[in-house]
Amino acid sequence: MGSDLFALSALSRELNATLSGGRIDKIQQPETDELRFYMRANGRNLCLVASCNASVPRLHVTKSKKQSPMTAPNFCMLLRKYLSNAYVDSAGIYNSDRILYVKFNAKTEMRDDAQFYLFVEIMNRYSNIVFTDSNLVILDAVKHLPLDSARDHVVMRGVRYSPVVQRKISYLNNCFPIIDTFKSGDLRKHIQDNISGFSGTTVSELLLRAGLPEQIDDFTPEMSASLKNQIEKFRAIDGFSPCIIGTEAYPMQYRCLCGVKDVKHFDTMSEAYDSLNTEIDAGVRNRARLKSISAQAKRLHSRVEKNIAMDLEHLKECENMDTFRIYGELIVNNIYKIKRGDSVLKCLDYYENKEVEIKLDPQLSPSKNSAAYYNKYNKLKRTKEFVEKKLASDRNLLGYVCSIEEEIANLPFDSSTVPIEEELAALGGVKRKSSKGKVRKEQSEPPYIYLVDGFYIYRGKNNLQNEELTFKLASSCDLWLHLKNDHGAHTVIITEGREVPDKVLKIASEITASTKQASADVDHTLRRNVKRQPNGHLGQVIYDNFKTVLAVPDAHTEYLIKH
Repeated sequence: MGSDLFALSALSRELNATLSGGRIDKIQQPETDELRFYMRANGRNLCLVASCNASVPRLHVTKSKKQSPMTAPNFCMLLRKYLSNAYVDSAGIYNSDRILYVKFNAKTEMRDDAQFYLFVEIMNRYSNIVFTDSNLVILDAVKHLPLDSARDHVVMRGVRYSPVVQRKISYLNNCFPIIDTFKSGDLRKHIQDNISGFSGTTVSELLLRAGLPEQIDDFTPEMSASLKNQIEKFRAIDGFSPCIIGTEAYPMQYRCLCGVKDVKHFDTMSEAYDSLNTEIDAGVRNRARLKSISAQAKRLHSRVEKNIAMDLEHLKECENMDTFRIYGELIVNNIYKIKRGDSVLKCLDYYENKEVEIKLDPQLSPSKNSAAYYNKYNKLKRTKEFVEKKLASDRNLLGYVCSIEEEIANLPFDSSTVPIEEELAALGGVKRKSSKGKVRKEQSEPPYIYLVDGFYIYRGKNNLQNEELTFKLASSCDLWLHLKNDHGAHTVIITEGREVPDKVLKIASEITASTKQASADVDHTLRRNVKRQPNGHLGQVIYDNFKTVLAVPDAHTEYLIKH
């Protein structure tokens, strides 16, 4: 959500008209930094979302939905205590700054009238949500800022709420004396450095509508009057026409952005902000929730690579094991040359037809020196056999871990991470979470299901689904697809004995390759030709009698069946 005060001012007017008189029915806190108020206002059921996430701070009406935790956080419980069945009195801008407030009329436990305020500070990484009583004494906040870290802006329970002191003057206040101090130079920079509330784009629009250039040699009284008049219009502007231009929401079509083609118009500011922020918020939340398991998978990947490096090092030590066998044999064949106390045996190596020097232990007899070399050979031989099997297993495991990383990279926002966490836990990459108190039972997620010209196409989201699709859902005559020599999802076309048309095969191949950035080879074969990889992990298979096609990545969401 943009922190432009001009847009926030338009939003606050709209929220005041939309929410006033609304009765709070339910309060949720689906994220640690996000609140949702469900209410009935002006004959409509509305959901007001308030978030202080650093990437997407916002306060607007939303149509998006989120699932709440089984146990409500303390802040949410506090809001429910004071605001259940409360009414929205008003909404607006607080302190002429990028702070939106909602005032509530409620009843205390003794049925006395009471007022409460919810302040949402739209200040990017400094954003916060603060809940106060009618005297602005803080009851709680999402982020607590003690005196030693916040200095003049303290956010603690029992402290009177006071916003950050702005060094600039808001355009909503008397900012005209600041304009009068300008004589010449960069007018745009002068406004941005001294007047708060305008983003760079809004300053450009302000100057364009005032008919002023950015660089001015002599700032005349006429120019000053024109700029002041335009600021007055921005303060009093009404009849907004909200839109999204590029990646920002604006209360009206900006003339300075008339060359931008990507413009979307909306009926309300909330609709514009909701359309802009919902997708961004989903991406931010998805990256945050995947950050932990991504790091766990990365650590597991590094550990397996380290094990493979150690395996290769051990195999390198076994490269010369035959030399010890030959030395043992040469000592036996030349035992007559060895005298007690000799430390070296010089003899002919008839394998290489050259003379060699063999070190001996003077404390051992010739036969025991020979046995010592044979023991070294046998030990290295056993080591080589063991390490070769371990190396194959480690390389197999590395491929499996890479497939998990691929799952994480392509996991949709609305998909559960539990199957991936279970896979990592089974590999020892993460400790299983202890379940204390109430735990919502996770339902098994369905795979992606497509319907193309009467053919059902299934694509797995994780290794567990890949395993189930291939070996439980698909029959022997169904068509099975996978990326060639690469990690990816298993895709199955349910044929029911029918021949698969080229169009269906092409679309299924493109769906299989949809996680790639460029065209990729996709193998397809009958399910009967697919077998589990010996000693492999979930979803690891081998197959034969396949054909390969070059597919362009395409998720084909138009064929996707919604659950």
